[in-house]
Amino acid sequence: MSSSFHPQTDGSSERTNKSVVQAIRFHIERNQKGWVAALPRVRFSLMNTVNASTGFSPFQLRLGRSPRVVPPFTTPPMGAIEMKAVDLIRLHELLVFEAQDNLLAAKIDQAYYANRKRGEEVVHSVGDRVLLSTRNRWKELKAGDPNRATKFLPCWIGPYSVVRANPSTSTYTLDLPGDSNIFPVFHGSLLKPYYPNNDEEVPTRSHIQPPPLKFKDGTEEYFIDKIIDEHRMRRHSRFLVRWKGYGPEDDLWIHEHELEGMDALARWKERSGS
Repeated sequence: MSSSFHPQTDGSSERTNKSVVQAIRFHIERNQKGWVAALPRVRFSLMNTVNASTGFSPFQLRLGRSPRVVPPFTTPPMGAIEMKAVDLIRLHELLVFEAQDNLLAAKIDQAYYANRKRGEEVVHSVGDRVLLSTRNRWKELKAGDPNRATKFLPCWIGPYSVVRANPSTSTYTLDLPGDSNIFPVFHGSLLKPYYPNNDEEVPTRSHIQPPPLKFKDGTEEYFIDKIIDEHRMRRHSRFLVRWKGYGPEDDLWIHEHELEGMDALARWKERSGS
């Protein structure tokens, strides 16, 4: 299963796609035209190139031979021995079997070199709270203020709850905000466990959570401490709110119309100049 920014599911296809793009780039003109006419030449070159994993070219595995780019200058000698159809089929089968063996050996080598530098993976379970890496979300985090320095953006955001876990493929589904446009499935390398603050060992980081304001109808309302981030969308904006007495793990994205008339929104707009 593939996940966001971690498409390591079919290395052979990914490598082939990369080679196709690189080959087409050499035939693109300044106005980005001319690549259509070059497709037959690019296809022939790729099909006639020996694959490092199989040991054969795609033409050899499909046709049993590699077509000649330039026709021979001399005619073959008279009376040359022609290969029988049965022998040609057997030769083709031998080529396919050898290619399958080479692919298996290549996969073993690739797995060895890929896992050599990987440490033991942390397995998360449903209900665990994790932090999400911002390595691939800098553009979204800078949407509220394009003048932000990328180096000073938070390295991790969250925490988010794991709602579905698939350790066999190292993919996890997170409970993201309802209006988020991000695909909620992430690879385990982008997650790390969230550890809440220990108020006894680190009392300076403890948060004294005041009780919510209760109304007669039973509804509760919490106090906003400040706005710490803004995400501008096409028709509206939403703001990341820090609740009074609560930590970053309880921050919440709220739409602008829900904050109209509040001092926190006025202070944020004055500070950001929006």
